[in-house]
Amino acid sequence: MICDVLLTRKDKKFIARVFQYPEIVAEDDTEEAVLSATRVKLKKMFSGSRVVRINIEPESCEHPWFKYAGMFSNDSDWEVFQEAIGKYRKEANLNTDIRILETYRH
Repeated sequence: MICDVLLTRKDKKFIARVFQYPEIVAEDDTEEAVLSATRVKLKKMFSGSRVVRINIEPESCEHPWFKYAGMFSNDSDWEVFQEAIGKYRKEANLNTDIRILETYRH
């Protein structure tokens, strides 16, 4: 098994942290010693154990907003509402553009 180890030197000591298993941390005076200590800790953790992969099927859950999907599909005012939103957005964008231009002029 190959594990990724972050090896750091700090205050004349080496620190090794195993990415996959953050609880495995070793500290020693040399690189060789800290990596050896890390190997020992990993072997101890895996002693009598094995790594397996399992597949978990997600539970079927309905999004809470699904019940509102299509609620305006037969609303006769929907198009009028959409036009009002479009008009508001154009006016808002125009006012924003004017404020931006005024800011750059000064």
